[in-house]
Amino acid sequence: MLFIKHIKKNFKTYLLFGYAFLLVVHFFIKDNLFPLSILFYATPIPILLGFGLILLIIVRKQKWFRLAILTCVISLGIHWMQCYYLTSEKIDSNEEHSKVLYWNLAKRDRLPVAYISNQVETHQPEILAFVEAPHTILKNLDSLKLTLPNYDFKILMGAMLVASTGDIEYTKNEFLKDRYKINLLKITTQKSTYNLIITDLTASIPINKKEPIDFLLQCAKTHNVDLIVGDFNTPFESVHFNAYTNDYYSFHHYNNGFTATWPLGMPLLEIDHIWLSKLHQPKHLYKYYSKHSDHALLVSEFK
Repeated sequence: MLFIKHIKKNFKTYLLFGYAFLLVVHFFIKDNLFPLSILFYATPIPILLGFGLILLIIVRKQKWFRLAILTCVISLGIHWMQCYYLTSEKIDSNEEHSKVLYWNLAKRDRLPVAYISNQVETHQPEILAFVEAPHTILKNLDSLKLTLPNYDFKILMGAMLVASTGDIEYTKNEFLKDRYKINLLKITTQKSTYNLIITDLTASIPINKKEPIDFLLQCAKTHNVDLIVGDFNTPFESVHFNAYTNDYYSFHHYNNGFTATWPLGMPLLEIDHIWLSKLHQPKHLYKYYSKHSDHALLVSEFK
């Protein structure tokens, strides 16, 4: 009984310490430690901002607490806009560029043929890559093929689909239940030949993300992969992506608008990624949200 009274008397103090702990996890501990990393994944900055605003209401009568939380919320908001709302200058030049369209179809009941066709007509990508595309979604694949006659389509293992204006060679696949799905392809277009990985990493909360992310990078380096596209189910802030930056560029910095790719209607997490070998130069990332999926459609442009 005394313990309950103590909690009631000091609950605002405990809330402040709890909020401070969440901030320490997000900015300093990150996902270095498993299973504490679960807390890191569950509290991206928009969630921390929401918690801060609620806490601000709770402590509104305590001047110093109010000022501390208000300062924290304003700082978080500035940080979020600076780091996750990017405006990159689109570079127009006579140099030839390549484009790859990637999309997580997120368990739709059929392919949104008209929407995909419009995006392809707008950007003219050489490669199309889709994840979460099981056979139940692909029941109208013939309609998409008729709409895009210049593309060769190939259904991949792991509920994935790829299309290209060039030749597609299925090189390798790697699957480990509840860890990763990886398809390695060699695609030859009129512009070049690319080694491409399409991946869908685990979204399972109790699993340490370090293992699948490290395995994917090792696979990419072993096979001299030019592009890695897919749903990593891991936010861009993860420390496990630090090793990627030695050999690959992220299109995070070439984005216009909020970098988050999920979910629809709320820029919460950047879990869909495109990584480009440093043998190439990223130019621009186009992002589109639509009612057809709760993941954003991405078109990467590079030379």
